Amino acid sequence: MPPPLVSICLPAYRAERFLAETLASVRAQTFADWECIIINDGSTDDSRARALACMQHDSRIRLIDQPNRGLSAARNRGLAEAQGRYIQFLDADDCIDREKLR
Repeated sequence: MPPPLVSICLPAYRAERFLAETLASVRAQTFADWECIIINDGSTDDSRARALACMQHDSRIRLIDQPNRGLSAARNRGLAEAQGRYIQFLDADDCIDREKLR
C-alpha cells in the first residue's frame, strides 16, 4: 500500500475531553488520502483509551505512546513517524474544517 499524501500529527496530553470530537473532524475530511498519528505524551487521563476507541473505526489512525516530554517533543515524534508527503499539525482540542486537507 502506498504511503498517504497527508500525515496529520496530533499530540495529545490529557485530552480525553476533546479527542473524540477532534478525531471526528479528521474522519469527516472530504479528502481521504491521509493518516492521523496520535502521540500520547504520557497522559494521565483516558486519552489513550479514547484514541484506541477511535482507531477501531478507522485504520488510518495510529497511536504512539511516549513518556511525557512536552508538546515539541510530541510533534517531533509525529514528524519522525509520518509517512505522508505533506504534514498537517493539529492540536488535540481543535477541529478542522472538512475541506481543510483538500
